[in-house]
Amino acid sequence: MQRPFSRDRWKSEYWLVFAGYLLTPATLAIAVIVAVHPETGPRPMPNTSAVWASHPLFVASLFLDAYWVYRMKGPRRFAVAVRLIALGTMLGAGFISGMALSGDWL
Repeated sequence: MQRPFSRDRWKSEYWLVFAGYLLTPATLAIAVIVAVHPETGPRPMPNTSAVWASHPLFVASLFLDAYWVYRMKGPRRFAVAVRLIALGTMLGAGFISGMALSGDWL
C-alpha cells in the first residue's frame, strides 16, 4: 500500500489511463476543421453536425474516467487525479470547440 507504483502492483495496461488525453486534441481538431467563420454574415449559423460529432467525444471521456477509476484497484487515487486533469482539459477543449462551431465567441 505504501508503494503503489512498484513493479508487482503496477500492471502494464495501467498506462492506458493516459489514452483519454487523446480525446482533447480530437475535439479541438473537429473545431479547427469545421469552424464557422464570422465573415460569412451578420449572424453565422452553427454547424449542427459538427456540434453533434463533438458530443460523443466528451461522453467517451466520461466513460473512460469511470472505467479507469474502477479498473485501477491499487493506484486508484492516481487514476482519479489523472482523469480529473483530463476531464478539466476536455471541458476547456469543449468550451473552445463550442465557440468555434457555433460562431459565438466571447
